[in-house]
Amino acid sequence: MIFVEISRKFLHICSSIIPLSYLWIFKDKGLVLALLLLLSVFSILIELFRFRIESVNNLFKKTFNFMLRKNELKSSFTGATWLIIGNLITIYLYPIYIAVPALIFLSIGDSFAALFGKRFPKLKVGDKSIIGTFAGVFSSLPIALLVNQTLPIHVLVIGALSAMLIELIPSPLNDNLTIPTLSGFIMIIIL
Repeated sequence: MIFVEISRKFLHICSSIIPLSYLWIFKDKGLVLALLLLLSVFSILIELFRFRIESVNNLFKKTFNFMLRKNELKSSFTGATWLIIGNLITIYLYPIYIAVPALIFLSIGDSFAALFGKRFPKLKVGDKSIIGTFAGVFSSLPIALLVNQTLPIHVLVIGALSAMLIELIPSPLNDNLTIPTLSGFIMIIIL
């Protein structure tokens, strides 16, 4: 069970390559959006085909079954698809100096929140751990501060806190979508 969560969160942490590449390599917002749109369409097509075409479903299960959650096995989009869509929407909606930290809070903060929350499941809100929430803040905030080029520190602190509160609060929407879009919105308001 812990291997599954570590595998999922390792991929989640690796997704930080998207905002960091946007910041340091592909500074062109249009190019990044085009690449993420292609990835989103590809992911959505895979999701649709895996439930309709048995050979695609068999290949998908062989490759990823060990790390899928129960709802993802049946009919739901995977967290990876939501993660790509969340990156796309966040980069579309916000300037780079807001989008990058919001996506760092998602890739790093959400990962550490889940890992620490599973390891220290005390003080729960629903099925989430408050200890995980603090781990998410204290892991993602230093990285956001490190790559920050513009924002005042208090905006990033409030952004990290809001991102992890969004992660903590039960919601029917996937947090790979809500964490970056809502924490980005809050940082824009604070700014």
